Amino acid sequence: MKIKVKEAESLVESILKKRGVENPSIIAKHFVEAELRGHYSHGLQRVIPLVKGIDLGTIRKTVQLTEIKREDNAVLYDANYSIGILVWHYLTESPKETLIAVRNSSHIGFLGYYTRRIAMRLGKPAIMIGNAEPAVVKPGTAKKIISTTPISIAIPCEKIVVLDMSLSPIARGKIIEAKRKGEKIPYGVTVNKDGEITTDPDEALQGGLLPIGGMKGFFLMITLELLVSFLTGSALATEVQGVLDTTKSPNKGEFMIILPRLQSDCHGLSVLKQFVEYLPGEHSDEMLKRDEIDIDEKLYNIFVKLEAEEQFNWTQNE
Repeated sequence: MKIKVKEAESLVESILKKRGVENPSIIAKHFVEAELRGHYSHGLQRVIPLVKGIDLGTIRKTVQLTEIKREDNAVLYDANYSIGILVWHYLTESPKETLIAVRNSSHIGFLGYYTRRIAMRLGKPAIMIGNAEPAVVKPGTAKKIISTTPISIAIPCEKIVVLDMSLSPIARGKIIEAKRKGEKIPYGVTVNKDGEITTDPDEALQGGLLPIGGMKGFFLMITLELLVSFLTGSALATEVQGVLDTTKSPNKGEFMIILPRLQSDCHGLSVLKQFVEYLPGEHSDEMLKRDEIDIDEKLYNIFVKLEAEEQFNWTQNE
Protein backbone atom coordinates (compact mmCIF):
# COMPACT_ATOMS: atom_id res chain seq x y z
CA MET A 1 0.00 0.00 0.00
CA LYS A 2 1.06 3.61 -0.52
CA ILE A 3 0.83 6.39 2.05
CA LYS A 4 1.76 10.03 1.90
CA VAL A 5 5.09 11.06 3.41
CA LYS A 6 3.37 13.42 5.85
CA GLU A 7 1.02 10.66 7.02
CA ALA A 8 3.93 8.28 7.64
CA GLU A 9 5.84 10.94 9.58
CA SER A 10 2.78 11.85 11.65
CA LEU A 11 2.02 8.22 12.49
CA VAL A 12 5.57 7.46 13.67
CA GLU A 13 5.78 10.77 15.54
CA SER A 14 2.52 10.02 17.34
CA ILE A 15 3.72 6.53 18.35
CA LEU A 16 6.86 8.04 19.89
CA LYS A 17 5.21 11.13 21.36
CA LYS A 18 2.71 9.00 23.30
CA ARG A 19 5.69 7.32 24.95
CA GLY A 20 7.30 10.58 25.99
CA VAL A 21 10.22 10.34 23.55
CA GLU A 22 12.42 13.40 23.11
CA ASN A 23 12.09 15.20 19.74
CA PRO A 24 9.97 12.49 18.06
CA SER A 25 9.70 14.46 14.81
CA ILE A 26 13.47 14.16 14.20
CA ILE A 27 13.26 10.38 14.53
CA ALA A 28 10.14 10.10 12.38
CA LYS A 29 11.65 12.20 9.59
CA HIS A 30 14.84 10.11 9.69
CA PHE A 31 12.98 6.82 9.24
CA VAL A 32 10.83 8.22 6.42
CA GLU A 33 13.87 9.71 4.67
CA ALA A 34 15.50 6.27 4.83
CA GLU A 35 12.45 4.86 3.04
CA LEU A 36 12.43 7.61 0.43
CA ARG A 37 16.13 7.15 -0.29
CA GLY A 38 15.73 3.40 -0.73
CA HIS A 39 17.33 2.37 2.59
CA TYR A 40 14.30 0.24 3.41
CA SER A 41 16.26 -2.01 5.77
CA HIS A 42 16.93 1.07 7.93
CA GLY A 43 13.53 2.66 7.43
CA LEU A 44 10.09 2.22 8.95
CA GLN A 45 10.59 -1.38 10.02
CA ARG A 46 13.22 -0.13 12.48
CA VAL A 47 10.49 1.70 14.39
CA ILE A 48 9.35 -1.62 15.88
CA PRO A 49 12.57 -2.59 17.74
CA LEU A 50 13.02 1.04 18.83
CA VAL A 51 9.55 1.25 20.37
CA LYS A 52 9.98 -2.20 21.89
CA GLY A 53 13.18 -1.09 23.61
CA ILE A 54 11.50 2.09 24.86
CA ASP A 55 8.53 0.12 26.22
CA LEU A 56 10.80 -2.43 27.90
CA GLY A 57 13.11 0.23 29.31
CA THR A 58 16.26 -0.93 27.50
CA ILE A 59 16.42 2.33 25.49
CA ARG A 60 16.15 5.78 27.07
CA LYS A 61 13.35 8.14 26.03
CA THR A 62 15.64 11.15 26.39
CA VAL A 63 19.27 11.64 25.42
CA GLN A 64 21.89 11.40 28.14
CA LEU A 65 25.41 11.84 26.80
CA THR A 66 28.44 11.48 29.04
CA GLU A 67 31.79 12.79 27.81
CA ILE A 68 34.34 10.07 28.56
CA LYS A 69 37.48 11.54 27.07
CA ARG A 70 38.63 14.51 25.02
CA GLU A 71 42.05 14.49 23.38
CA ASP A 72 43.34 17.02 20.84
CA ASN A 73 40.49 17.33 18.33
CA ALA A 74 38.75 14.08 19.25
CA VAL A 75 35.98 13.23 21.71
CA LEU A 76 34.44 10.02 23.05
CA TYR A 77 30.91 9.85 24.46
CA ASP A 78 28.91 7.20 26.28
CA ALA A 79 25.30 7.47 25.10
CA ASN A 80 23.94 5.54 28.11
CA TYR A 81 21.42 3.65 25.94
CA SER A 82 20.00 6.84 24.39
CA ILE A 83 18.25 6.84 21.01
CA GLY A 84 21.05 6.75 18.46
CA ILE A 85 19.27 8.82 15.82
CA LEU A 86 18.92 11.73 18.25
CA VAL A 87 22.47 11.35 19.57
CA TRP A 88 24.08 11.61 16.15
CA HIS A 89 21.63 14.24 14.90
CA TYR A 90 22.75 16.48 17.77
CA LEU A 91 26.45 15.65 17.36
CA THR A 92 26.41 16.59 13.66
CA GLU A 93 24.73 19.97 14.14
CA SER A 94 28.00 21.96 14.07
CA PRO A 95 30.82 19.84 15.46
CA LYS A 96 34.19 21.38 16.25
CA GLU A 97 35.94 18.01 16.62
CA THR A 98 37.42 16.05 13.74
CA LEU A 99 36.85 12.66 15.37
CA ILE A 100 33.63 11.84 17.22
CA ALA A 101 33.19 8.42 18.81
CA VAL A 102 30.11 7.06 20.59
CA ARG A 103 29.31 3.85 22.41
CA ASN A 104 26.11 2.41 23.87
CA SER A 105 23.50 4.18 21.74
CA SER A 106 20.56 2.43 20.12
CA HIS A 107 20.43 1.86 16.34
CA ILE A 108 21.33 5.12 14.60
CA GLY A 109 19.46 4.59 11.32
CA PHE A 110 21.31 5.06 8.03
CA LEU A 111 24.83 6.46 8.29
CA GLY A 112 24.59 8.49 5.09
CA TYR A 113 22.22 10.85 6.85
CA TYR A 114 25.06 12.04 9.11
CA THR A 115 27.93 12.14 6.62
CA ARG A 116 25.72 14.03 4.15
CA ARG A 117 24.77 16.40 6.96
CA ILE A 118 28.44 17.21 7.61
CA ALA A 119 29.14 17.69 3.91
CA MET A 120 26.16 20.07 3.61
CA ARG A 121 26.63 22.01 6.85
CA LEU A 122 30.43 22.21 7.03
CA GLY A 123 31.42 21.63 3.40
CA LYS A 124 33.84 18.91 4.53
CA PRO A 125 34.26 15.21 3.68
CA ALA A 126 33.19 12.75 6.36
CA ILE A 127 33.67 9.03 6.99
CA MET A 128 31.53 7.04 9.41
CA ILE A 129 31.82 3.38 10.47
CA GLY A 130 29.90 1.37 13.05
CA ASN A 131 29.20 -2.10 14.31
CA ALA A 132 26.16 -4.06 15.46
CA GLU A 133 25.06 -7.53 16.48
CA PRO A 134 26.81 -10.41 14.66
CA ALA A 135 25.20 -11.27 11.34
CA VAL A 136 28.09 -12.20 8.99
CA VAL A 137 29.83 -15.57 8.91
CA LYS A 138 33.41 -16.42 8.10
CA PRO A 139 33.28 -17.94 4.58
CA GLY A 140 33.00 -21.71 4.77
CA THR A 141 31.34 -21.68 8.20
CA ALA A 142 27.89 -21.03 9.67
CA LYS A 143 28.97 -19.13 12.81
CA LYS A 144 27.91 -15.48 12.87
CA ILE A 145 30.92 -13.47 14.02
CA ILE A 146 30.61 -9.80 13.02
CA SER A 147 27.99 -7.30 11.90
CA THR A 148 27.52 -6.11 8.32
CA THR A 149 30.04 -3.31 9.06
CA PRO A 150 28.04 -0.26 7.94
CA ILE A 151 30.13 2.50 6.37
CA SER A 152 29.40 5.88 4.81
CA ILE A 153 31.61 8.39 3.02
CA ALA A 154 30.43 11.84 1.91
CA ILE A 155 32.36 14.15 -0.43
CA PRO A 156 31.13 17.78 -0.74
CA CYS A 157 31.35 18.56 -4.43
CA GLU A 158 28.72 20.60 -6.34
CA LYS A 159 26.61 17.47 -5.95
CA ILE A 160 27.40 15.75 -2.68
CA VAL A 161 28.61 12.20 -3.25
CA VAL A 162 27.41 9.89 -0.49
CA LEU A 163 28.35 6.24 -0.26
CA ASP A 164 26.18 4.41 2.28
CA MET A 165 26.49 0.65 2.39
CA SER A 166 27.30 -2.42 4.41
CA LEU A 167 30.14 -4.78 3.60
CA SER A 168 27.80 -7.70 3.07
CA PRO A 169 25.91 -8.26 -0.22
CA ILE A 170 22.58 -7.79 1.58
CA ALA A 171 21.56 -5.99 4.76
CA ARG A 172 20.08 -8.04 7.59
CA GLY A 173 17.13 -5.66 7.59
CA LYS A 174 16.30 -6.65 4.02
CA ILE A 175 16.16 -10.29 5.08
CA ILE A 176 13.74 -9.35 7.86
CA GLU A 177 11.70 -7.39 5.32
CA ALA A 178 11.64 -10.39 2.95
CA LYS A 179 10.46 -12.63 5.79
CA ARG A 180 7.65 -10.23 6.67
CA LYS A 181 6.55 -10.03 3.03
CA GLY A 182 6.88 -13.78 2.42
CA GLU A 183 9.54 -13.28 -0.28
CA LYS A 184 12.78 -15.07 -1.19
CA ILE A 185 16.18 -13.44 -0.93
CA PRO A 186 18.80 -13.43 -3.73
CA TYR A 187 20.92 -16.54 -4.20
CA GLY A 188 24.49 -16.54 -2.94
CA VAL A 189 24.33 -13.90 -0.21
CA THR A 190 23.37 -15.95 2.88
CA VAL A 191 23.85 -19.39 4.39
CA ASN A 192 21.66 -21.56 6.61
CA LYS A 193 22.65 -22.97 10.02
CA ASP A 194 24.63 -25.70 8.25
CA GLY A 195 26.65 -23.23 6.17
CA GLU A 196 24.77 -23.97 2.93
CA ILE A 197 23.59 -21.25 0.52
CA THR A 198 19.90 -20.44 1.05
CA THR A 199 17.27 -18.12 -0.39
CA ASP A 200 14.87 -18.68 2.51
CA PRO A 201 14.85 -15.66 4.86
CA ASP A 202 13.99 -17.79 7.91
CA GLU A 203 16.94 -20.09 7.21
CA ALA A 204 19.18 -17.08 6.56
CA LEU A 205 18.29 -15.52 9.92
CA GLN A 206 19.14 -18.81 11.64
CA GLY A 207 22.38 -18.99 9.65
CA GLY A 208 24.13 -15.81 8.53
CA LEU A 209 25.22 -13.43 5.79
CA LEU A 210 28.30 -13.80 3.63
CA PRO A 211 30.86 -10.96 3.40
CA ILE A 212 31.56 -9.21 0.13
CA GLY A 213 34.79 -10.33 -1.52
CA GLY A 214 35.16 -13.66 0.30
CA MET A 215 37.99 -13.89 2.83
CA LYS A 216 39.49 -10.53 1.80
CA GLY A 217 36.18 -8.85 2.56
CA PHE A 218 35.90 -10.74 5.82
CA PHE A 219 39.30 -9.55 7.04
CA LEU A 220 38.50 -5.98 5.98
CA MET A 221 35.30 -6.17 8.03
CA ILE A 222 36.90 -7.56 11.18
CA THR A 223 39.67 -4.93 10.99
CA LEU A 224 37.20 -2.05 10.66
CA GLU A 225 35.08 -3.39 13.50
CA LEU A 226 38.19 -3.80 15.64
CA LEU A 227 38.92 -0.13 14.95
CA VAL A 228 35.38 0.81 16.05
CA SER A 229 35.87 -1.06 19.32
CA PHE A 230 39.40 0.35 19.76
CA LEU A 231 38.21 3.95 19.48
CA THR A 232 34.89 3.69 21.32
CA GLY A 233 35.44 0.94 23.89
CA SER A 234 32.29 -0.73 22.56
CA ALA A 235 31.52 -4.42 22.48
CA LEU A 236 32.82 -6.32 19.46
CA ALA A 237 31.66 -9.26 17.32
CA THR A 238 29.69 -11.82 19.36
CA GLU A 239 29.71 -9.49 22.41
CA VAL A 240 27.38 -6.97 20.73
CA GLN A 241 23.72 -6.92 21.74
CA GLY A 242 20.69 -4.65 21.86
CA VAL A 243 20.65 -3.36 18.27
CA LEU A 244 17.93 -5.48 16.64
CA ASP A 245 17.02 -7.52 19.70
CA THR A 246 16.09 -4.63 21.96
CA THR A 247 15.13 -6.82 24.90
CA LYS A 248 18.69 -5.95 25.94
CA SER A 249 20.34 -2.54 26.14
CA PRO A 250 22.75 -1.62 23.29
CA ASN A 251 26.53 -1.86 23.69
CA LYS A 252 27.72 -1.18 20.12
CA GLY A 253 29.79 1.74 18.84
CA GLU A 254 30.44 4.01 15.87
CA PHE A 255 32.77 6.85 14.98
CA MET A 256 32.94 9.69 12.49
CA ILE A 257 36.03 11.32 11.01
CA ILE A 258 35.62 14.84 9.58
CA LEU A 259 38.36 15.64 7.10
CA PRO A 260 39.82 18.99 5.98
CA ARG A 261 39.02 20.34 2.52
CA LEU A 262 42.68 20.70 1.39
CA GLN A 263 42.64 20.77 -2.43
CA SER A 264 38.82 20.47 -2.76
CA ASP A 265 39.30 19.13 -6.29
CA CYS A 266 36.03 17.79 -7.72
CA HIS A 267 37.07 17.38 -11.35
CA GLY A 268 36.84 13.62 -10.82
CA LEU A 269 33.05 13.82 -10.97
CA SER A 270 33.09 14.67 -14.69
CA VAL A 271 35.70 11.97 -15.31
CA LEU A 272 33.63 9.27 -13.59
CA LYS A 273 30.34 10.36 -15.14
CA GLN A 274 31.71 9.20 -18.49
CA PHE A 275 31.50 5.64 -17.19
CA VAL A 276 28.65 5.49 -14.66
CA GLU A 277 25.07 6.73 -14.83
CA TYR A 278 24.87 7.53 -11.13
CA LEU A 279 27.51 8.37 -8.57
CA PRO A 280 26.77 7.23 -5.00
CA GLY A 281 23.89 9.23 -3.55
CA GLU A 282 22.60 10.69 -6.83
CA HIS A 283 19.82 8.17 -7.34
CA SER A 284 18.66 8.48 -3.72
CA ASP A 285 18.54 12.28 -4.13
CA GLU A 286 16.06 11.78 -6.97
CA MET A 287 14.03 9.26 -4.98
CA LEU A 288 13.83 11.73 -2.08
CA LYS A 289 11.56 13.99 -4.18
CA ARG A 290 8.62 11.55 -3.91
CA ASP A 291 5.60 12.55 -1.82
CA GLU A 292 4.49 9.01 -0.93
CA ILE A 293 6.10 5.74 0.10
CA ASP A 294 5.27 2.06 -0.12
CA ILE A 295 4.55 0.25 3.14
CA ASP A 296 3.33 -3.32 3.37
CA GLU A 297 -0.05 -3.71 5.04
CA LYS A 298 1.26 -5.94 7.83
CA LEU A 299 3.77 -3.30 8.97
CA TYR A 300 1.18 -0.54 8.72
CA ASN A 301 -1.26 -2.51 10.89
CA ILE A 302 1.44 -2.97 13.54
CA PHE A 303 1.96 0.81 13.53
CA VAL A 304 -1.76 1.37 14.04
CA LYS A 305 -1.66 -0.95 17.07
CA LEU A 306 1.43 0.77 18.46
CA GLU A 307 -0.19 4.18 18.03
CA ALA A 308 -3.34 3.00 19.82
CA GLU A 309 -1.53 1.50 22.82
CA GLU A 310 0.86 3.56 24.89
CA GLN A 311 2.23 0.36 26.45
CA PHE A 312 2.22 -2.39 23.85
CA ASN A 313 1.98 -6.01 25.03
CA TRP A 314 5.14 -7.30 23.35
CA THR A 315 4.85 -10.83 24.74
CA GLN A 316 1.37 -11.25 23.35
CA ASN A 317 2.20 -9.66 19.99
CA GLU A 318 5.57 -11.28 19.22
